[in-house]
Amino acid sequence: MSTKVTGPNLLEMWNQHALARIWRNISPATLPWKHHNKKLEFSVVSYNILSQLLMENNRYLYRNIKDEYLRADRFGMIIKELESYNADIVCMQEFDHQIRDTFATHFGKLGFENIYERKPHIPYQEKDDGCFMMYRRDKFRLIKNASLGLYKSGEKLLNKPNCAQIALFECNDGSQVCVANTHLLYNPGRGDIKLTQISLILHHIQQIVNPMQQCGGVPVIFCGDFNTCPNAPLYNLMKYGKLQYSEFSADKISGQKGSKKVTHTLAPGLWDAKSMEFHEHGLVARDDEELTECRETFRSLTQGSSYMAQAYRDLDCSKCSDLYPYKQGSISHNINFRSAYDHIDSDGRTKEVTTYIQNDARTVDYIWYSNHDITPQNCAHGHSCDPHCRSPVLVLKSTRRLLTKPELSNMGKLPNAILGSDHQALQAMFTLYSDPEMNTSGRN
Repeated sequence: MSTKVTGPNLLEMWNQHALARIWRNISPATLPWKHHNKKLEFSVVSYNILSQLLMENNRYLYRNIKDEYLRADRFGMIIKELESYNADIVCMQEFDHQIRDTFATHFGKLGFENIYERKPHIPYQEKDDGCFMMYRRDKFRLIKNASLGLYKSGEKLLNKPNCAQIALFECNDGSQVCVANTHLLYNPGRGDIKLTQISLILHHIQQIVNPMQQCGGVPVIFCGDFNTCPNAPLYNLMKYGKLQYSEFSADKISGQKGSKKVTHTLAPGLWDAKSMEFHEHGLVARDDEELTECRETFRSLTQGSSYMAQAYRDLDCSKCSDLYPYKQGSISHNINFRSAYDHIDSDGRTKEVTTYIQNDARTVDYIWYSNHDITPQNCAHGHSCDPHCRSPVLVLKSTRRLLTKPELSNMGKLPNAILGSDHQALQAMFTLYSDPEMNTSGRN
């Protein structure tokens, strides 16, 4: 597989692309703790590299693209592009399993390990791609890998072949960071499935990082193609930690165009908590003891009152939503996420875009991260903690600028002579501050 870009015009295009995709510095966060004197800087790339099989099965979407830009040797350009970013962790989506050996061998020589999760095998919905994550072995050691096929037999909201991967790393200073990677369902009209998929992933992330512990648990970076637009309901679930989904119809959840109009709103109790093994509120599993405690709290609130539904609202909990008829119609999680990108270019007017297919240019890819807006009284996730907090703190340092729709139009719609995918790669630089006393592994 060739990685060469040749010819004076191609070289000029590549140089223009490199100059346009400059680093944009982020205003530094205030770190009030003197003891956070160890830091690890690393960058993360998220990139949907366009599955060859998916492209060939949807060739009509690329009818205005030259055939030479759609051949499998375009992955050589993607390798060259990734080399130029010099990232420490790379999360890819639509990664065909046939190219794994090529990428693993090439980047293995550059110091990378990798993990791969192929989309689940479902009759008549066979997929050839999945999620692929690479990480530098001299900075990170994989200590846990949760691979998720977002499919459950008999569950109508988990009947599509999508996947995710969640990796827990130990950094070379002994601290930990969690990195997740996913590709959610595209279908703009099935927001109910997308909500279920993202909720399942968030549920598993929370089980790994334990965000309810003091100081917010392990920092999280969540990459992927979410197939949702900025400020859409699913986006707001990620950003604000809660969504009253019963206010929306399924076709409004992701903010995408192209879906058939749906007139009915999503009903409360989007999924059955018992069959899914976790509840909407907090996306956590509930054991029998918690359910018993919840019943007692419910009885104390409703005693002497005929307004049972209002009392259940006051309880603000769905621990026992399967036991009582009232359900909230909302989803919540406990990780304080923020998007690394603002979705507006530096001029303050032009929208950033991460994908450009035909004339449709929009943002659907994200790098989310946790642990921001830190103060000693509001540590990581709004929990109070003492000024001697020893939790690692993840701070966004900079992001690599995305090309705008006009710039991409001038260069040539995607894929083109120098860019091998119909998406742009996102890249964010982070600093992980940690307490030196946390280093118990003896690794340097």
